[in-house]
This record gives sequence, structure tokens and C-alpha cells, in this order.
Amino acid sequence: MTGSLEDLRAELQRHSDIEEIKQLKARYVRFADTKQWDEWGSLLTEDFYFDSDGGVQEGRDIVVAFVSKSLAEASTVHHIFTPEITITGDDAASAIWPMEDWVRLTFDGQSMAFHGCGHYREQYVRTAAGWRLKRTELSRLRIDPIVDPKE
Repeated sequence: MTGSLEDLRAELQRHSDIEEIKQLKARYVRFADTKQWDEWGSLLTEDFYFDSDGGVQEGRDIVVAFVSKSLAEASTVHHIFTPEITITGDDAASAIWPMEDWVRLTFDGQSMAFHGCGHYREQYVRTAAGWRLKRTELSRLRIDPIVDPKE
């Protein structure tokens, strides 16, 4: 055996942390798509930073209020793909998640729909309640409008 027992424990913890972060992100997109805003907010730190198509919002309560209002009448489907997760400290991690989403909403009285692709760049912290999202930045590579043939 080449590694020490401590090395093995550290590697096991790293893998466990990565899996917990994957589960956290899966719940994040599921709760957003199903509009479970209390549960979605429980995944965020109190000082959560959110940079998306709607601009920058800071603070969990502000972000939850903004996103829930923005998506109240929307239909969304988010897909996330194989992440690059890096444990950056005992209680800190970062990740890049390839993503795509399908969105139908009304904005300023105008119905719109699009299919988008890009990346979430995120930071996580371990809290007493487990891993939580501290920062999310969405960067899009493309947005393809969906034209409704009935219009």
C-alpha cells in the first residue's frame, strides 16, 4: 500500500464531498423547475450571490424573491451535465457545470421561449446543515429562440 490511512481518509472525504455537491446541484435545478422556492432557498447561503440573465442579486432572500417572481408564470426545464468540481479547502469548493435550459415565459407583457446553453460557475461552502451554494454565475454560449408555429 503506497498511501497512508490519513491519505485514504482524505481521498474518501473528497469523493464524498463531491457527491454531496452533485446532489445539491441536482436539487437546485429540480426545485427551480418545480417552483419549490422554500426548498430552493434552503440550498443557498444567507449571503448568496447570483449573476444571471436578470442581472446580479445578492442575499438569499432577495434572490429567492427575484427568481420566484420572475419564473412565477414560466415553464422551465434545466439540464446539468458532468461537472468539474474542485475542493478548494476543508469547507470550500468550486465547480463549473455545463448546462442547458428550455424556458417559456412572459417578460414585459411579451411571450417568449428559448433554448439556452452555457455554464454555471459556482462556489460552495460547507455549513452545519451541509454543503450550500454561495455564488452562482451563469454564462451563456448561445440562446436559440423558440418560435411558436401558432403565432
